[in-house]
Amino acid sequence: MAAALISNKPEFVKLFLEQGVRLKEFVTWDTLVYLYDNMAPSCLFHSKLQKVLLEEREHTAGSKMPRVQLHHVSQVLRELLGSSTQHLYPKPKHTERPRLSIPVPHIKLNVQGSSLRSLYKRSAGRAAFTTDPVRDLLIWAVVQNRQELAEIIWAQSQDSMAAALACSKILKELAKEEEDTDTTDAMLALAEQYEQKAIGVFTDCYRKDEERAQKLLTRVSEAWGKTTCLQLALEAKNMNFVSHGGVQAFLTKVWWGKMCVDNGLLRVIACVLFFPLLFTSLITFRDKRLQPMGCLTRLRAFFTAPVVIFLMNILSYFTFLLLFAYVLMVDFQSSPSWREYLIYFWLFSLVCEEIRQLLYDPDGLGVVKMASLYFKDFWNKLDVCAILVFITGLTCRLIPSTLYPGRIILSLAFTIFCLRLMHIFTVSRTLGPKIIIVKRMLKDVFFFLFLLAVWVVSFGVAKQAILIHNEERVEWLFRGVVYHSYLTIFGQIPSYIDGVNFNIDQCSPNGTDPYKPKCPETNEDNKKPIFPEWLTVILLCLYLLFTNILLLNLLIAMFNYTFQQVQEHTDQIWKFQRHDLIEEYHGRPPAPPPLILLNHLQLLLRRGLLRRPATRHKQLKEKLEKNEEAALLSWEMYLKESYLQHQQCQEEQNAEKKIQGIAQRIDVLAELLDLERVKRTGLLEQRLVSLEEQVHQNAQALRWIMLALQGSGFSSGEDMPPVGSSKALEMKELDLEEKLEESQPSYHVLARNLLYPGSHTLRFPVPDEKVPWEVDFPLYAPPTYSADHKDMAVQDPFSPSLESLLKINYNTMDGLIDRQSFHGLYAVQDGLPLNPMGRTGLQGRGRLHCFGPNHALHPVVTRWRRNLDGSIIRKSLKKMLEVLVAQYPLSDVWALPGGSLEPGETLPLKLKWILRREFWPQFQNLLKQGTEIHKGYLDDPRNTDNAWVETVAVSVHFDSQNDVEMKRLNSFLQGCDPELCIRWQVLDKRIPLHTNHKELLHKVSTLLGAYY
Repeated sequence: MAAALISNKPEFVKLFLEQGVRLKEFVTWDTLVYLYDNMAPSCLFHSKLQKVLLEEREHTAGSKMPRVQLHHVSQVLRELLGSSTQHLYPKPKHTERPRLSIPVPHIKLNVQGSSLRSLYKRSAGRAAFTTDPVRDLLIWAVVQNRQELAEIIWAQSQDSMAAALACSKILKELAKEEEDTDTTDAMLALAEQYEQKAIGVFTDCYRKDEERAQKLLTRVSEAWGKTTCLQLALEAKNMNFVSHGGVQAFLTKVWWGKMCVDNGLLRVIACVLFFPLLFTSLITFRDKRLQPMGCLTRLRAFFTAPVVIFLMNILSYFTFLLLFAYVLMVDFQSSPSWREYLIYFWLFSLVCEEIRQLLYDPDGLGVVKMASLYFKDFWNKLDVCAILVFITGLTCRLIPSTLYPGRIILSLAFTIFCLRLMHIFTVSRTLGPKIIIVKRMLKDVFFFLFLLAVWVVSFGVAKQAILIHNEERVEWLFRGVVYHSYLTIFGQIPSYIDGVNFNIDQCSPNGTDPYKPKCPETNEDNKKPIFPEWLTVILLCLYLLFTNILLLNLLIAMFNYTFQQVQEHTDQIWKFQRHDLIEEYHGRPPAPPPLILLNHLQLLLRRGLLRRPATRHKQLKEKLEKNEEAALLSWEMYLKESYLQHQQCQEEQNAEKKIQGIAQRIDVLAELLDLERVKRTGLLEQRLVSLEEQVHQNAQALRWIMLALQGSGFSSGEDMPPVGSSKALEMKELDLEEKLEESQPSYHVLARNLLYPGSHTLRFPVPDEKVPWEVDFPLYAPPTYSADHKDMAVQDPFSPSLESLLKINYNTMDGLIDRQSFHGLYAVQDGLPLNPMGRTGLQGRGRLHCFGPNHALHPVVTRWRRNLDGSIIRKSLKKMLEVLVAQYPLSDVWALPGGSLEPGETLPLKLKWILRREFWPQFQNLLKQGTEIHKGYLDDPRNTDNAWVETVAVSVHFDSQNDVEMKRLNSFLQGCDPELCIRWQVLDKRIPLHTNHKELLHKVSTLLGAYY
C-alpha cells in the first residue's frame, strides 16, 4: 500500500481498498512521516517543508537538518488553509514525541518487495494512529497534485464537503506560488473540480433536508482545524459555492434573525421608526413562541436582527453626517457649541466600535493576527483614515491660532465619512457590484497615473524651460510644470504659449509679483516674446495627441475591460460580498451610535470583570454534540455516495465516454487477436522447424544408405542425386531475398512526380532504367524551372546564365552556403551540378534556393504513448510511440518539425516558428544528445537535376513522462501563425505524413524497438 501510494499507482490503491485494507490500521504517525519524507523533490509542498525545517535549524542553532515531523507539515498546511483553522497536527512535547519501535527500512517503489511488511511491524501499544486517516492521505495526495489518487481517497472520506473545500483552498494557494505554467493550470482545474464536488454534495443534502444541510455549513469540523465549511469556502474564494441557493438562503435567514424572511423592508422600517407597531400583526416571526402580540421578547428578537441593526446604523450615520455638515457650515464658533460636543461624543462611540471590531477574537487568533485581518478590509482602512483626520482637525480646532486650518481638516474628514456611505449600498443587488467595479477602477487609475505623470512632467518642464528664464518661486514652478500642464489636458491652454495672445500686464517681468507668473522671454525694445513659437506649438500638439487621444482612450478601454469582467459575474460577486456585510452586523451590538456605548460598557464589564471570553454566535459557527455530529456525517456520507453514483451514471451515458469505452474495448480485443495470431504463428514456425529437422535427418539417412549400397557394389551407372541440407536451403532463401531486394529500384521516386509542386510545370517522364546518368538517354529533353523566392535573402540566380553560374563554387563552402554533399564529390556539367541519384525530368533549381545540395535538418521528437494511469500502451507486444508533428499553413498534410537550413543558421526556420526564442539553445542541446538516424539524400518532390535536398535526421526521445526537458518543450511550443497546428501524433503506418518523413519514422521505430 505504501509503495503504491509513493509510486502513484491509483489502481493498486483502489484494489487494496476493495480487498478490505483498513486505513485506520494502515495510517499511523510513522507511516505519515515516511510518506512526507518520500515526497518528490520537485513538489512545491516539499520545498515549503524544507524551508520550515531550515528555519527550525537556524532557530535551534543546530548543524544537522531536523527530520520531517507532522507538526512541520501542520505549519505549512496552516499557511495554505488560512488563519481561521487551527493546527491539524499539534506539536508534541519532548517526553511524548512518538518514536519508532523498529527503524523504518527503505521501501522499494514496487508492490513485490518483501520490505513492505516491515512498515507494519510495530510492537503492541507502540504505534500511534491518527484521528482521521482519510484526511491525512487526502492532504498528502492533494499537495502533490495527484488527481486520480486524491479522488479515490476523497470517495472514502466522511466529512466530504469540508474535505473538498479544504482541498480547493490548498490547491489555489499552491497554484499562486507554482512557477510551472502547466502545473499551475492543472492545480486550478483540480481546485475547480473539488469545488464542484462540494457543490454537488451540498445540493443533494439541501434537496433532502434544508435544515440539516445548513447545519453542515456552520458545523465546527474538528478534523479540519475547528473551522466550518462556510469559512473554508470564503477563505478559498469559492464564489460558485457561496452563491449556491442553499448558502444564500441560510445567509438570508441569518440576515433576518428570528423574523420571517418574507417581511417587507418597508414594514421593518416602519417598526424601527414607531416600535409599538411590533405588537400588531405587521411583523411575523419564525418562532411560534414569539407569535403572541404582547410578548416583550418580540422587541428583543426584532432589535437584535442584523437587518434592523443595519437600518438603525444607517439612520444614525445619516444623522451624524447631517449634524456634522450643519456644524461645519453654520455653527462653527471659536468655542464649541453643544452640537459640536455631541459630534465629538458621537465620534467617540464610533472609535469604541472600531476598537471592539479590532479586538473581537472568538477564535483565539491573537491581537496581531486580528489586526492584520482588520486592516485587510478596505472599509476598515477608510474608517481609520477618517477618524485620524478628524482627530487631527479636532486638535487644530481646539488651538485658537489654528482654528481655520482645523476647520479645513474637519471638512476633509467629512468628505471621507461621506465616502464611507458607499459601504451601505453593498447590500443592494444592483448597486453592490457597481461599488466593486469602482474599487477595481481605482486600481486602474493608479497605474494610469504613472503613464500620465511621464507626459505631464516632460511637457511641463520643457515648456517652463523654453518660456520662462530662472523662475525661483517654488509655488509658481509647480503651477507651471504640473498644474498648468494638467489643466491643458482638459482644454485650458495657456494664452501665452504661441505669443499671439500675449499680454504683458498679465505677468510679472521680474517675477516679483506673488500673484502673477513670471513673463516669458521678451524683446527689450517692443516687449514682444522672443521664444520659438513653432517649437512650443509642436510640443503642445504632440502633448495633446498623446494625452487626450492615446492615454485617455487607454484609460477608457481599461475601465471597459474591468466593467465587462465584473459584469459577467455580477450575481456571484454580490452574493460573495454579501456575506461580509451580514457577518459584520450579525456580530455588532444592537444599539446604534452613540447609544452603542451602553453595549460597549456591558461588554467591558463582562470580559474585564467577569473574565468571560468572546463567543461566536451559534448561527455562524456551531459545535454539535458527538451523537448529533456522527448522525449528521453519516447522512452526508450516504448522500455523497448517491452523488458519486449519479456522476458515474452520467459519465457512462455521455456519448464521448461511450465512444472511448468502445474504443478501449476494441483496442483490447485487437491486442488479444494480435497476441493469438503471434502465438499461432510461433507454433506454426516451431512445427516447420521441426519438419525441416526431420527432413534433414531423413536426407542424411538416405545419403548414408546410398553410400553404403555404393560401397557394397550396388552402384548405378548414373551419378548419385544430390541430397540438400537445411543449411543449403537457408542459404538459397537468403540469396532469394537478396535478389528480391536488389530487384527493387533504389532510385528516387518522389523526385520524378509528373507535376512539380507549387507550379504548373510538368516533368519529362523518366523510366526507372533511364534514371542513372551513366545510361544513355538521347530523347531526354527536360524543361527548366527556377522559382523566384522574394522572401529569401540568399538564393542562386533566377534565370541562370553562364557568367553567373561560373561564379558559384561547387563541392566546397561558397561563402555562407555549404555546397558540399554528404555523398562525396558530385559532377558539374555546363556550370550546373548533376543530381547524384540520377535524372528527375526537370532542370534548374525548382523551388529550392540553391543549386547543388540544399541542406536540411529534421528532428524526430518522440515519447511513449501512455494510458491515463501512466502505463505505456502496447500493440503486437511492442510499445507504441507518439511523435511531434506540425501542419504548416497552406498544407494539407502533417510534417516533422524541420526543414531547410538557411545559410549560416543551425536551426530550420520552420522549427523556429514552432519554438519560442528562449528555448532555441536548449533544443540545440537536445539535438546534440540525440541519435542520428539518417544523413544524406532525401527523396523530395522539389528535387531537380541540378538541385536536391540532403538532410540530417536526429532522434530525440523522451523515455519518462516526467522528463523535465519534455515538460519545458511542451510549455515553449507556440504558433506564430494562427493557422499553424502542433500536436503529438500516434506513430504507425497510417500516420498522415509525407512519404519521405515516414521513412525516417520507420527508422526511429526500428531504433527504439517500437510498433510501426
